[in-house]
Formats: sequence, C-alpha cells, structure tokens
Amino acid sequence: MMGLITRESGSEPLSLNVKSEDPYLKYEGKIIRHINLQSLGFDKIVIDTTRNVESLISHAANKVHSNTRKSVVRNNLFIRAGKPLNPYRIADNERTLRNLPFILDARIYVKPVLDSPDSIDLLVVTRDIFSLGGSVSARIPSVYKVNIKNVNVGGWGQRAQVGQVFDNDRTPRYGYEAFYQLTNITGSFLDATVAYTKLNHGISIGNEDERSVYFKLSRELYQPFARFAGSIELGDNVSRNVYNKPDSTFIQYHYSIQDYWMGYSFGYKKMPNNLRENRNRKFIAIRSIEQRFLSPIYVELIEPDRFAYRNRLAFLTELTFFRQDFYKTQYVAGFGRTEDIPYGYRISFTAGWERELANQRPYAGSVLKYNKVLPSGTILSYEVKFGGYLKKQHVEDVLFSANFTRYSKIQRIGRMIVRHRYESGYAALFNQNVKRCLDIRDMNGLIGFKPDSLIGLQRVTFGNEVTVFTPLKILGFRIAPIARIDLALIKRSAPLFKDNNLFSGFSLGLLARNENLILNTIGARVYFYPKTVEQVNAFRFNITSNFRIRYPTNLVNKPATVFP
Repeated sequence: MMGLITRESGSEPLSLNVKSEDPYLKYEGKIIRHINLQSLGFDKIVIDTTRNVESLISHAANKVHSNTRKSVVRNNLFIRAGKPLNPYRIADNERTLRNLPFILDARIYVKPVLDSPDSIDLLVVTRDIFSLGGSVSARIPSVYKVNIKNVNVGGWGQRAQVGQVFDNDRTPRYGYEAFYQLTNITGSFLDATVAYTKLNHGISIGNEDERSVYFKLSRELYQPFARFAGSIELGDNVSRNVYNKPDSTFIQYHYSIQDYWMGYSFGYKKMPNNLRENRNRKFIAIRSIEQRFLSPIYVELIEPDRFAYRNRLAFLTELTFFRQDFYKTQYVAGFGRTEDIPYGYRISFTAGWERELANQRPYAGSVLKYNKVLPSGTILSYEVKFGGYLKKQHVEDVLFSANFTRYSKIQRIGRMIVRHRYESGYAALFNQNVKRCLDIRDMNGLIGFKPDSLIGLQRVTFGNEVTVFTPLKILGFRIAPIARIDLALIKRSAPLFKDNNLFSGFSLGLLARNENLILNTIGARVYFYPKTVEQVNAFRFNITSNFRIRYPTNLVNKPATVFP
C-alpha cells in the first residue's frame, strides 16, 4: 500500500542535460541574505510544489513518517548567509543534499530581494524518501524471516535496522542482526556505522554464512573544496555451518579486516578578479589495509575461492588530479528522480607495497577516467587502468584495461522513454603469478553468467542494453522492460580471436522501482547462453531485490591497486 504514495496527477516534467550551476550564474556575486528551509510531504514534488499527489495513502504516509529535521538539513549546508553567491558551490551543495540516503530530491531556489538588488535569499527545498521499510517472508511451517529498517529515525538522519530468522533447518534455529548508522555527525560530514549479524548480511569476502561484527567511521570528499576525507573500517568474521554441510565441503575460517585511509585536497586558487574558483583540484592520500585469517583452512579450495581466502597486507599512497562538474538529468539509472551526472577528468598515480601469500612486492599503477556529456544528452565515459608489481627486478601481475560506456540521448516513443547503454572493454594480464586470471563472470563480461574456471589472460567484451521507462505503475512501482546482448572473448587458447574463446549472452527482463521508498530496485530476468561450460545451464531465471542502481558521482576514491 505504501507504493501508492507516488501516484501523481498529470505527467512529470522532464529535465534534460542542464548544467548544475546554470540556474545560478545570473546571481553570481550577490550577497546571500537569508537561507530558508522547506520540507515537502508526500503530497508534493520538489520540481513543482503546486502539484498534489492524489492518494489517500500519501496522507497516511505523512502521518507515520518523520520529516527530516531542519537542523539536519542545515548541518548538510556548506553555503553561508552573508557570503557572495558562488554558482558552483550552490550546485555542489544541492547535489550533496540529493546524495543523502534519506532524501529523494532537493532544490535550492534563488529569490531576488526587491528593495536590495545586490542581495538575494535562498530557499532550500527537500523531499524525503519514505523512511520506513521492511520485509516479511515465510515458508510455512519451517521458515520465518522478518526485517525492519528506518533510514531516518525521528527525522535525525540516522539509520537503524533489525532482522531475525527462524528456520528449522538451521543450527541454531534462531538468528538475528542489528545495524545502526549516524550520518553527518554534528555537521562534520563524518558518518559512523556499527553492525552485528548472524544472518550473513554483513560486509564479507567469504561465501559461507558468517557471524560478522563491523565498525566504520568515514568522511567522503563531499564537494571539491572540502579538505579532508578518509575512513576507518574494522571487521571480524567467522564462518558458521548453520546448515550442517559436510566437513569436506564447508569452509571453516575466521578472519579480520582493518582498513585505514586518509586524504587531503589542495590546489585552491581563485581566478583573478572573479568569484569563480579554479576547480582543477589535487588530492593526496595514504592507505593501510590488512586482511588476516586467524585460523587455517583445511578444505581444498577451487577458483575463485582460493584467491579470496588469503592473507594480504598493503600500504599505498596516491596522488590524484581531478575536475568534476555535474549535469542534472533524469532516466539514466533512475526511474524519474533527478540524477547528477559528472563530467570532467580524474587521473591518479598510485605507489606502494604489498604482501600476499609469500610474495612481498612494490606496486605502481595509474587510473584515468574521463566523462563527457554532449549537448544532445549523450553521456560518454572512458576509463584506462595500468598497474603491476616488481619482484627481483622483474615485473609481474601487470594488468592493463580500457573500458568505454555510452548512454544514448533520451528517445521518446509516445509516453515511453528509452535509453540505450553500450559498453566495450579490453583487458590483458601479463606475467601472472599471484593475482587471479581474468574472467567473464557476470559484470566482467556476460551478465548473470557465473562459471568458476573459465579464465584467461586476455579479455574483450561488448554489451548493448536498452531500457524502456514506461508510464505504467503497479502499486506505485514504475515498470521498465530491459533487454541486453553480451559478447565476450576470453583467451583460453591462442589466438584470442578464436571460435572456442567466444561466448555470448542474451537477457530479457523487467525492472521495478518506487523512488519514494527505501526499497532497492527489483529485477526479474531470463538469461540464455548459447554456449556454456562446467555445469552452467543455458537458461537461467532470477529475481533480484537487493541491488541499488545509481550513477557513480564520487569525486575521488581511496587508494587501491588496479586489481578488484
């Protein structure tokens, strides 16, 4: 029933290819007099506050949902009254608000002051996501699962989640989990997360059911002129044989993860005689990560498990040069919400040292990313990676990869909106020693295709996907049919372009999402693979409800090698 809160009257305005700073350029330099806040209920939309959502459920949702408190919104503002208006800073702040997990959309409006032409007021309008969510499932009479979460407890921007399961096939029969997150503590843009689970829903590198304890303290580079970013992550995981697998197949392990990184952004310089800043930035960061197994593993491991269950210690430093600005658009990865699409460049140079198994080796690598948005609305993304290790004056585990992604401009067919996505990539691994060979599993090649032993030293991939955003709604969930074709070459035998190295995949499905709810995108797909290996079936069907589609907008990443 909560899905009904999105049944709007009329058609929704479509914003295409608008630079985020454009609406504010004509007010540049005017003094910000006041910053006022307005929070909308579920009977309004941000881009037109006069349109009502015609649903009785929306009124009920307003009663049980706690709107984000004004103090929480203010804590997420880095624009200040009494300062000249900077179009880019206003646009950055608007995007930061939209990226909050409990905010559906946000706009910052400029209101001229009639009796003071050199001054303006700002109106910050936000609309929440409906913060309550959960699920109940049962396989009568033996299995019962309940999960309840709130991503905006009391309107304070905090997330709480609890879950439990009762299953007669488990030992013990009862299991539970708890998760709590504080967002932007006292306006510091510092987030804290703590979690405990016996339901295998924690952060994990293992494939068995695990008991997991996890803590994270993090601060993103939320806008280009923020100075510091970093995080501390601590985790402890133990595999638990709750479904009584035979000792010969169950992987008994216990490992801990410690991950620390910190970075500093610099290069601040105002343009002469102009309020606009030079948005070409520099960012330097260091990172230490340790993955340690505290007990030996006695089961013989096969791929890809034998590459996951291993001790690893790394120290990395990274220098990044970047400039990222944004367009506002819709129907790229979302179902009509406002999306921020980056354009610009990011190039990073990484050096460090790593110990894995018995190998202790220095590492060096580089990553280049470049995004461009054409006037037509076409989005182009390029990425090149190159990195490897040095051992006894010889290079090994050297990876080169190049990837290209293109989102087409929007096409209208009646009331339907169509986007095409094209992807292609090439990767090669030289002098492989410790790192896992290349594969074409799932996102690496053929969507939904998951063989374990199909690996090689070169890979070529092509993918074409079309998504049709329809006006159809079912209980408030927008429906989007999707079709995809994948081709992949994996070098098992020379040369690369050989018939037995070629694999393909075809899929048809439906995606459903209610942008007003905290539920993730629900997807149902049928897959067909003309040629398979191992025990992989030619046909496959699955329903997924645990993935969230969002175009990546992070300005920088923590230091990392080119290997996943």
